[in-house]
Amino acid sequence: MNRLVSYNWLKEFVSLGSVEQFAKQFSAKSQTVDRIEKIKPQFSGVITAKIIKIEPHPNADRLKLATVTDGKHEQTVVCGAPNIAEGQIVPLAKEGAVVLDSHAAGQELVIKKATIRDVESNGMLCSPRELGLGQNHEGIMILPTDTPLGKKLETVLPLQDTLLDIEITSNRPDAMSIRGLAREAGAVLGVKTNLKIVKPLIPKRTTKPLTVTVEEPQLCPRYQAVVIDHVTVKPSPLWLQARLMSAGMKPINNLVDITNYLLLEYGQPLHVFDYDSIKGQKIVIRKAMSGEKLVALDDVEYKLDSSNLVIADSKGPIAIAGVMGGKESATYAATRTIVFEVANFDPVSIRKTARQLNLHSESSNLFEKGLHPEGTHPALQQAIALALEIADGTVAGPVIDAYARPYKPKRITFNTADIQRYLGITLPLGDVKKMLVALGFTVAGSQTLALTVPWWRDHDIVIAEDVIEELARLYGYDTFPSLLPAGQLVAHAPDPHLQWEIHTKRVFEGLGFTELYHYSMVSAAILTKAGFSTKKSVAIHNPLNDDMRYLRTTLLPQLLQSVADNQHAFDAFSIFELSNVYHQQGTHDLPDEAPRLVGAVVGPDAFRHAKGALEILFRKCGLTSVTFKVPDFKNPLWQDGGWLNVYLGSTFIGELGLVHEKLRMAFGIDGDTAVFDLDFAIVTQHAQQIKVYQPIPEFPSIQRDISMIIDQQITWQQITEIIQGIDPLVTDVTYLDTYTGEGIESGKKSLSFRIVFRSLERTLQSSEVDAIMKMVIEVLQKKLDAVVR
Repeated sequence: MNRLVSYNWLKEFVSLGSVEQFAKQFSAKSQTVDRIEKIKPQFSGVITAKIIKIEPHPNADRLKLATVTDGKHEQTVVCGAPNIAEGQIVPLAKEGAVVLDSHAAGQELVIKKATIRDVESNGMLCSPRELGLGQNHEGIMILPTDTPLGKKLETVLPLQDTLLDIEITSNRPDAMSIRGLAREAGAVLGVKTNLKIVKPLIPKRTTKPLTVTVEEPQLCPRYQAVVIDHVTVKPSPLWLQARLMSAGMKPINNLVDITNYLLLEYGQPLHVFDYDSIKGQKIVIRKAMSGEKLVALDDVEYKLDSSNLVIADSKGPIAIAGVMGGKESATYAATRTIVFEVANFDPVSIRKTARQLNLHSESSNLFEKGLHPEGTHPALQQAIALALEIADGTVAGPVIDAYARPYKPKRITFNTADIQRYLGITLPLGDVKKMLVALGFTVAGSQTLALTVPWWRDHDIVIAEDVIEELARLYGYDTFPSLLPAGQLVAHAPDPHLQWEIHTKRVFEGLGFTELYHYSMVSAAILTKAGFSTKKSVAIHNPLNDDMRYLRTTLLPQLLQSVADNQHAFDAFSIFELSNVYHQQGTHDLPDEAPRLVGAVVGPDAFRHAKGALEILFRKCGLTSVTFKVPDFKNPLWQDGGWLNVYLGSTFIGELGLVHEKLRMAFGIDGDTAVFDLDFAIVTQHAQQIKVYQPIPEFPSIQRDISMIIDQQITWQQITEIIQGIDPLVTDVTYLDTYTGEGIESGKKSLSFRIVFRSLERTLQSSEVDAIMKMVIEVLQKKLDAVVR
């Protein structure tokens, strides 16, 4: 966020030298000065004059004839400005004067006598734009009534200045004001500051009653108000107008200008209400009722809802809290009693309201950064003092201060030995204390310091390391010694979980799988569709939308949705995801994160391909004791008889199976889909990189295929386990396929297997294998009533 800062104004609070030197040092140790601009008058020959008579133009309804005097001579000027009135002091550009052309940016205009609609005009009454004092061209510039006549405008209007365009980081709202920057400059340059706060006399007796009620203390931690009576609404003094225009603000009247001036000086938004426009002389800070409307100062009507914080009277809203005031309660020329409001609002609430209404202001921009409640009182005291000085007001009662939780200063214990440990430099204790005091800290102690954090830095200085960072920047990063680090660098062992995660992804990529990345947040709808309850899910308090309301407890719903989304683009595909799931631990505890590995294979013989991929993964991870077991119960996720539990030794690590038809229909998936879901934490815990060498078998193997007809309920896994246990010479049993259809009676199926026989000591004879095959057939017939084909 950039601020235009008057260097002359800044020098009122801190002793400064050349602007160039200041910009260099301030940029190096605090906030960056992007640009320096010298300000000087962009006009010549303009004097102060008084309008003594106004007459209508005889030939043009929109124009008027203004008779003006410089105190010695009178002349007539044709003028079309809507805001002129008799008795006003205005800038008069006489014949030969040079001003800016309001219709051609950057071009000068030489004033000459002119005849306008048959009437001679001697000169021109100037708007701020024509004087180079801003972009306002809605009317002529009105000067204070005590401005001397006939004087060159540049002698009565303080225009010689230097503007600094300073880029202020968003974590430093305390530096978004003249006083904040002066305080920072004092610390950076090591010079004294003059930041005394005006303390006007406040009466204890109330002559104009006002009540304040804060119904939302969480959204409005502090609200201060004071009634000022007998005010006179008039143009601000020239010095005040010049300050506002140098910051790009338009002077309006003395009361509004006070609030804008103090916003710049203190970085604290203020608002001024017309006291008599507040119904019931009652102010309530509450949430808007649904359907309430307010016409703001920009003449736009805004429809409010219960998420908007408002300032209301006994009738309805009079301001959108922290954003913009209402038109009905604004001050006007006849205002005689006002209410100054200075408050502190929740930054999130203000940001949401400003974005919702598409209504942004200087006030909302500051409140969004997070202002401190302690900043309201100094600004209000200065506002009261200025109202007494330039608006002729009197204080009508004590300051009303609704402060929900009074501020308790933050304290930090700081060990100065940590400076060497973190920065690699040694700072004298005296210098450390001096820098901290300059930053506003209260310091006590010697080696270990007891620090009290200044309220304006309460939001960003939280721990001792923040204090070290402050010392480092004030010391100057450019003054740190340029030394190469000495000593031996300690090599850290890689994270084994991360190593196995990378290894696993490479294995699946090599097998033709595509990796998925899903959000960690899911909707209630997708969990319910997959058959999972939201009761065990971790709910997010501020979800981005309904599709991201819960942290996922399983990867399966998103995996199945990806299958459904891609099935019409590919005939066959394989996908996997390796990510964390989240489980509730306690009411206030963070959820437990657990890594899961899921995958899906779509296409012909999907189950066998999925199982083969897992077998390869386990072999690549050095897991030799993995077994696939047929469960003795049903699971709504899987087809009956079409799923397996996966064990590592005796530890259950996951499941593999064909997705149940009902679940496929819920997601709109066509055809068989094999899915696996593994606890990856157990995999990485037991995985090993050590490879055991196994010599190539010296003797050849013999293979025999066998097909059999069995009941539908019997699984190929059961048959595999039976065959493997018949004889030690059976070294491998591979399931080949399943057939049902013509030639196979109902309730039956045909399974085919390949059996491998091998001896490590000799070459097997066919007769030996024939004998074992005979035993296999007999056992299958006896145990499973199998019919060998």
